[in-house]
Amino acid sequence: MKRSLFLSIALAGILGTCSTREGSNLETSLTDLPPPNITQGLFAYNIPTPMYPLSAQRMNLEGWVMLSFNVTSDGAVVANSIDTVQAQPPGYFESAATAAARGMRFENPRNETIRDVRWVFRFELEDEELPEPQADEDSIQFRELIPMRYITPNYPEDAREQGIEGYVMVDFTVNTDGSVTNIEITDSVPPGVFDSEALAAAARLRFEPRIVLDVPVQVENVEYRFDWELP
Repeated sequence: MKRSLFLSIALAGILGTCSTREGSNLETSLTDLPPPNITQGLFAYNIPTPMYPLSAQRMNLEGWVMLSFNVTSDGAVVANSIDTVQAQPPGYFESAATAAARGMRFENPRNETIRDVRWVFRFELEDEELPEPQADEDSIQFRELIPMRYITPNYPEDAREQGIEGYVMVDFTVNTDGSVTNIEITDSVPPGVFDSEALAAAARLRFEPRIVLDVPVQVENVEYRFDWELP
């Protein structure tokens, strides 16, 4: 009898933490709670704060997004590996979480690419009252870059035959129409092997541009990484 009473009290305490900003929500289930991060032994030391989507702010909406991605041997997130595992509520916070994940950095003591790292970004409103938006309801106050086309670069035949793997980091400008220009190589391992393929692939990338106060703006010094790994 005592054991049953203890379990009932414990469960009531857990359910009591599930609430909206307007008050208690008895319909919230334990499955709506964010799952734990799965870092595979990595330590995150740089975690950007994602931009809070204006549409969610207007609705006084909070939530979370769990992403999966690969982390390189030097602790960088592989941008084209980012994927949404789960989002609550869906459709509001995924783009902002993805943009923040690109800037994450980890300590990687294993010195190898770690796959399927999972991280939860939470979106919680401040207690103070939000200011009334000044723009039209249909306008966009801020939206981060959104990749619209992912490119898999060609694997050089010589490198494939010799079993060579590597990566190339590029830096470029995303124009107001989403095209990519001013591409430069900032790092390549091994040097020179994959450079030409990286430049060709980067030129084919396309983005939904960053928007500030409903106006597309150019973004410089965007970093992107291409990886070449044999099966």
